[in-house]
Amino acid sequence: MYPATRIIVLIVLVGVLFAVGQLFLPGFAGPSQIATQLKIAAFLGLFALSQTVVMAAGGQGLDLSVGAVATLGGIVGAAVFGGSSGLTLLGMAAAAGAGAIVGALNGVAIVLLGIPPLVATLASASVVDGGLILVVARLHPFNQATGELVELSGRTTAGVPNIVILWTAVALVALWIFSSGFGRRLCATGSNPVTAYLSGTNTQLVRIVAFAVSGCVAGLAGILLTGYVSQAFLGLGNSYILISVVVAVIGGVAMEGGRAPYAGVVCAAILMTVLISLLTAMQMAEAGRQLVLGFTLLGYLMLNRVFRLV
Repeated sequence: MYPATRIIVLIVLVGVLFAVGQLFLPGFAGPSQIATQLKIAAFLGLFALSQTVVMAAGGQGLDLSVGAVATLGGIVGAAVFGGSSGLTLLGMAAAAGAGAIVGALNGVAIVLLGIPPLVATLASASVVDGGLILVVARLHPFNQATGELVELSGRTTAGVPNIVILWTAVALVALWIFSSGFGRRLCATGSNPVTAYLSGTNTQLVRIVAFAVSGCVAGLAGILLTGYVSQAFLGLGNSYILISVVVAVIGGVAMEGGRAPYAGVVCAAILMTVLISLLTAMQMAEAGRQLVLGFTLLGYLMLNRVFRLV
C-alpha cells in the first residue's frame, strides 16, 4: 500500500471510530476526549518510533526491551532529579542516556555477536528488569515526578496537551532524519545490506546506532510516562512492548526492513489508541479486545500482501 494511501485510510478509520463512539457513547468525540486520546497516543507513538528505527534497519529487528528500558529511564530520571525542579532536564537526559546505553549494547550483541534480535532484546529486558527489582528493593530511590515534568506530560497549553506538542516536534525531527543521508543509509541497510555495504555504508555501525536510538527514545518515553502518572514504578513501560510493534506494522514499517514511514506510524498510534479506548468504554471483555486487535493487525497484513500483488 502506498504511504499516502495508507495515511488516508488510517485517518478515515480514526474518523469512523470517533463517529461510532459518539453514536453509542455521547461525548466520546468531544474536544476534551479527543485531547485525551491524543495525549495517550503520544506515548504509544514514541514507543512505536523505537520499533520503527530498528525494524527499518532490517535483520528481522524488533526491540522487546523497550518496556524495560522505559522503566529504567523513569527510575533513573526520577532518582537523578530527586524532586528538584531545577534538575528536570538533567533527569530527562539521564533517562535518555541510560536507554541509549542499553540500546547500544543490544546492537553490539546482535550485530557483532550474531545473537538474534528477539533473543538479545528479550535477554537484556530480563537483565534490566531484574537489576531494577534489586535496586528498588535495596536502595529505595526517589521515584516522584517534578512539577515541571507533570506539566509537560499531563497538562495542556491552550487546550492542546503539552505531550502532543512535544510528540509533534519529535515526529518532525524523526521525519527529517529518515529523509536525511543517515535515514537513507538506514533504509538501504534494511532493504539490501550487501548492496548498501558495497556502496560504502558501514552497515554494522548503522544497525548498532539504530538500536541505540531505539533505547534512547524508549528511555525518554519512560521519563515522560513518569510525569504522566506522577511516579516511576517497576513495569512502567511493559504494556507498550507488543502494541508498539503492532502500531509500527500498521503504520507501514516493513518487517523485513527498508521502510520507515513514521507519518503512517503516527496515524496508526492514534487509530489504535482510539480503538482501544472505544472497546474499553463499551466494556468489552479483555478476550474480545484482544481478538479485535489481533484481527486488526491480520487485516492490515493481508491488505499489504494484496497491494503488493496488484
